[in-house]
Amino acid sequence: MRNAALWLDKKFGLEEHTIAHYAWVIVAIAGMVQMVGAAIRMSFGVLVDPLVEAFGWTPGAIGFAYALMSIVTALASPAAGWLGNRFGARQTMVVGTLLFFLGMMWTSQTKQIWELYVAYGIVFGISQALLLVPVVPAVAAWFRRHLGLGTGIMMVSWSLGPALVVQALAVLFATAGWSQAFMVVGIVGTATLSLILLFFRNTPEDTGRIAYGTRANDNPLITSGNIYVRTQQEFQGFVYKTNAFWNLINIHFLGCVGHAVILVGIIPLGISKGLGPLTAAGVLTTVSLVSVSTRFLAPVLSEKMSAKTVMFISFFGQGVGVFLLLTADSTLDFYIFAVVWAIPYGGEGTAFPVLIRKYYGHAPMGTTYGWQLLGAGLGMALGGLIPGMVFDITGTYTWAIILSAVFSLAGAVAIVLLESTKRQLIPDWPEMEENPEKSPAGAATSIRSDSVPSGQTGGD
Repeated sequence: MRNAALWLDKKFGLEEHTIAHYAWVIVAIAGMVQMVGAAIRMSFGVLVDPLVEAFGWTPGAIGFAYALMSIVTALASPAAGWLGNRFGARQTMVVGTLLFFLGMMWTSQTKQIWELYVAYGIVFGISQALLLVPVVPAVAAWFRRHLGLGTGIMMVSWSLGPALVVQALAVLFATAGWSQAFMVVGIVGTATLSLILLFFRNTPEDTGRIAYGTRANDNPLITSGNIYVRTQQEFQGFVYKTNAFWNLINIHFLGCVGHAVILVGIIPLGISKGLGPLTAAGVLTTVSLVSVSTRFLAPVLSEKMSAKTVMFISFFGQGVGVFLLLTADSTLDFYIFAVVWAIPYGGEGTAFPVLIRKYYGHAPMGTTYGWQLLGAGLGMALGGLIPGMVFDITGTYTWAIILSAVFSLAGAVAIVLLESTKRQLIPDWPEMEENPEKSPAGAATSIRSDSVPSGQTGGD
């Protein structure tokens, strides 16, 4: 495989970048983890009407399961980030995979509303944190430079996963029933996660490689969780003292409320306007597919230009775009909305890892990112509750749409208040001046010279 990648590098004259690097294997695995882990959460709207029909539960009562899952994920996210830093992302995600299987199987056998709350809300919620929080910082550790490119490729899976699963669930619900659908997705998802995690490695130094984008004159960076534990604690203390740390949590919260209202409510809203279940599910699939482009472009552009500008445009567009739903009455109207709204939505949450790197350098970001996902999870919880509650009270989704816009636009204002990304906010993570083989406590193994093709440094 490596020889084939080297041949392609030479064939296409790749000088600044190389595909012959294990970082891209990590990105591919992380993308699959994101695809499996996020798809069931983001396609929750498909589940609402089948459960209403099967058990007579109200949309608001069912929506509480989504909110509970988001709250549990949020509360577990800082701990999941710390566990990924301290013991490794791979080990943390293995536990998450086991809980994913348990949560999916239990959900498939739900007969009482409290079982849905425990299985989907609590068990699956913890699984989400253990799967989705450590993987992004792990990818960041594999990129000395060009993190935006790696993040963009990985984040595409956030759109592809729901796009595939939403339609698959809609078809399975219609043909086999919702219970069997969850069983199938749980078994296939668990098998997929178990297989790909066999090839996952936490950091480059764990395998004697160097991070992508490392230059010939760069000193090594050691980011393994069981090395320099006190240094990590010291740097995290610096992070807590910056305004950006707290504001980014708030921004994550506001943005996630804004889009969770739509992700959870768009299918029931479409059905209430006369769309069939498969057609309504197709609207959410369209959102997922169209957002692929900006999920990739947003982190890439954030690294090349102002990350604040990219994020502001995304939040503002997400907020303004939802007003199209106020007048949507036909299938065409809903699909026009899906295309227009998906473009800013795709860029709304993907630039955060790049922004963390700009503010805090190469310090391990697991704990920082975990705290940000606390805000995101609470936002998803509130946003998931709003459509069902509004419908139960008013009989329409109009105020839910308005609230979605308000939260997204408030997030755009909060982005303006962020510090400039031109200056790093804390001291940079220390480079090793000594030879890694002589570092204290066996801090690293020797760096493999074949990690980067001859004459290249893995990117400028």
